Amino acid sequence: MGKGFPLWLALLLLAGCHLSPQRNELANTRLQLGLDYLARDNLPAAQRNLQQAVALSPTDYRTQLAMARYFQRLEDQSAARQHYQKALLLAGQNRDVINNYGAFLCGLGQYDAAQQQFSKAAKIAENGALADAQENAGYCYLFAGEQHKARIALAEATQNANDKGAALLAEAERRFGKHEHEVSRLLLDIYQHSFAASAESLWLEIRFAALAQHPEGIKQAGEQLARNFPQSIQHQHYLANEY
Repeated sequence: MGKGFPLWLALLLLAGCHLSPQRNELANTRLQLGLDYLARDNLPAAQRNLQQAVALSPTDYRTQLAMARYFQRLEDQSAARQHYQKALLLAGQNRDVINNYGAFLCGLGQYDAAQQQFSKAAKIAENGALADAQENAGYCYLFAGEQHKARIALAEATQNANDKGAALLAEAERRFGKHEHEVSRLLLDIYQHSFAASAESLWLEIRFAALAQHPEGIKQAGEQLARNFPQSIQHQHYLANEY
């Protein structure tokens, strides 16, 4: 996906239909190993295993998609695009391919083209995958500076999938740490609208109040933190005035 995108869509390890069982198993093994190494930033090992997966199963969209993600990590956008195009030729209606390609385009600043991909993924999505497309669209709107559209898309994503809250809050935390306070505030507001307060959300609220030099806000969120999450590390930071 595009550099900085918070979401990594899962690749489904489905059995290939045109391979012998042994060859299919080996291709799946190399694919999974390559993705695991990629996740751990061991790029030489990722390259070695993913290239073997492609050699074993070049017409499996998953191997092409994995290679696209590998080249994105290298910031070789030309090679990444070639593998995305191969994946699209093999599985042009697969929502994982479409979502990942949309995120790739967003990372290149091709926002309109990216949103077209997310819209396409949303139309064919089912079983919770609609929220993935909405979430990707929301973050892409953020990258494009369209905060109103981002709010709408991310709010819809959280309504369609309760498991989106943790990622939303983590991104709010990351943006706060980068001093992108306006975006962080937007993400925290979306979280608070859809989910119950957590130690992490209250701690972020305390830091926003401290940033605004609003002692009453610090006290209010701190008391809720002490009441609901007294054993949390966030409460310990609050007691030490480390905000």
